[in-house]
Amino acid sequence: QRQRVALARAIVCEPRLLLLDEPLSALDAHLRGQMQLELKRLQRELGMTFILVTHDQTEALSISDRIVVMNKGVIEQVASPSELYDRPATRFVASFIGTMNLLDGRVIAAGNDLRAEAAGLTVNLVFQPGFCAGTACTLGLRPEDIAVVDAASPGSALAKVEALVFQGSYMRLHARSPGGPIVMADLNRAGEVPAIGALVGLCARKEAKPILLPPGA
Repeated sequence: QRQRVALARAIVCEPRLLLLDEPLSALDAHLRGQMQLELKRLQRELGMTFILVTHDQTEALSISDRIVVMNKGVIEQVASPSELYDRPATRFVASFIGTMNLLDGRVIAAGNDLRAEAAGLTVNLVFQPGFCAGTACTLGLRPEDIAVVDAASPGSALAKVEALVFQGSYMRLHARSPGGPIVMADLNRAGEVPAIGALVGLCARKEAKPILLPPGA
């Protein structure tokens, strides 16, 4: 209620710009969700610009029309929530917005047939200038973009399941490729969920939106 009163006191003066510094940080998850909807409704009805500071990436994605991602006082990227999620410009943005597998790899084909390999996964990418075959790169894949298949499936990367994390509507699998990094993949709970210690195959889904970054970007 105090948060609502504070908002009302700020809005009653009809300012052109409203600055909100972590306004929902002290609320529990349920109330925070309600207040996010209320802030969106107020902004739309009043036609007022809101600038909101938050460390909660989910809050930023759900409320904002445009997001500025800052790292140590430096702007890393300014974009819409969907562009930040699908096309992060730097390694920091990719790791900060949502969950991302950032895998060190190499470009195996350049030009219009751009392909990269990392942790045994080979993916096709949309053409990007500046990448040559054989050069090092960082490949980014969201957990929902990775399919878990039978270990003997051709073209898949072999990995051993190290952990399973319950996420409500899905299970998040953590698997390690031989001598490689841990890769996260999201599984439908309605399907078959492998046991910890099992060997599985990992591959990129056809609808995946992988990103390619220079190493250390």
